Amino acid sequence: MATTYEPDPSSQPLAGIRAVEVGFFHAGPIATGMLGSLGAEVLKIEDPKSPDPVRIARRLYGQDASLPNGSTTAFEAYNAGKKGIALNLKHPEGMKVLHRLLAKSDVFLHNIRGDAADRLGIDYDSLVKVKSDLVYAALSGFGPQGAESKRPGLDPVGLARSGALTVVSGGSRREPFLPASGLADRISGMVLGFGIVSALLARDRTGKPQKVETSLIGGAMWLAHLNLQHALLKGAELLPTNPSQEPLLSNYQCADQRWIFIAAMVGEAWKDLFLGLEMPELLGDARFETTESRWQNRADMAKILIGRFASKSSDHWVESFARQPNLVFERVQRPTDIADDPQLLANNYLVELDDAKLGRHKRIALPLHVNGRPGGRVAPSPGVGQHTTEVLGSLLGMGAAEIETLKNAGAA
Repeated sequence: MATTYEPDPSSQPLAGIRAVEVGFFHAGPIATGMLGSLGAEVLKIEDPKSPDPVRIARRLYGQDASLPNGSTTAFEAYNAGKKGIALNLKHPEGMKVLHRLLAKSDVFLHNIRGDAADRLGIDYDSLVKVKSDLVYAALSGFGPQGAESKRPGLDPVGLARSGALTVVSGGSRREPFLPASGLADRISGMVLGFGIVSALLARDRTGKPQKVETSLIGGAMWLAHLNLQHALLKGAELLPTNPSQEPLLSNYQCADQRWIFIAAMVGEAWKDLFLGLEMPELLGDARFETTESRWQNRADMAKILIGRFASKSSDHWVESFARQPNLVFERVQRPTDIADDPQLLANNYLVELDDAKLGRHKRIALPLHVNGRPGGRVAPSPGVGQHTTEVLGSLLGMGAAEIETLKNAGAA
């Protein structure tokens, strides 16, 4: 079993691109993680005495996230396959090494708030002098403009300020709750990753440096785009569906306490649902013959469907629904259910690796096929400074003695 999943080279469109990341927590590292999945070389810069806090955050949403290799589940999720470089950017010699790395790189990314980035000397104006065609990417909490642009931000405040937290909580009539999934971090990182790739195209076309910025509140707004646009146009919330409101677009609990979600509101899919539920007599029921009658009698339909689903197991209904090829449905999976899902494995959305400390385990790959082949390089995450000697030697031509001097001086 391989320790690294290497896709076919033809599915690695960013091969030859090098990105330097000064990122921490989740959002910034997600963006460069996407680049690395598509073939880019990602150099993760960390202070040797104060590395990415996610490395040592042993609890995630109040639950144990520690791993036998000394890492955490969150760090492994967002930093797989990167090369770890230890540099103290507050030390003049450490900054000089960063500049030398940037001179041989394409992309620089940070998710440090603006005033701190300025003080550290990694602002756009400073670094574009080092690399004249640099793609500079930055991610903040509240955006690059406005009175609050320098406020610190984390995932929950991005969701809260954007309105997305109300959306994912089920509407303003319910108490807000924080999903244990880093939604604002993830979507903001994905938006920035897309922006970086777009900026690389613009750089290649113009030969000029590019500056790409997004934020947690902006990303969270994009996540809740449909709901927020509905509110802007209608002046009302778009509330989540339930059986009594839209019985043909809802989830139902089965006899085994598992849930099945159906989407049978298009065309004549409702007929397939009734057949799948082994209730052909409903096809001739006047209450459900037309779109209007189904709407007027939706409470009756919901009551029937709730009772019918509850009468048999989810296994039974999945098997029965599978005989209706036009019926859109799915059993609601738990996170612990996915490891052996044959469809996920067939598409290489999950890949299996071996690790000396983690053992044989599965990892999530970038769910993208390029040229008909699965993309998404997957490799273990780096230790702090694991590749410092290797990269400074091979890329910058620094000798062992020079690197050791940097370390002794506290610069690496």
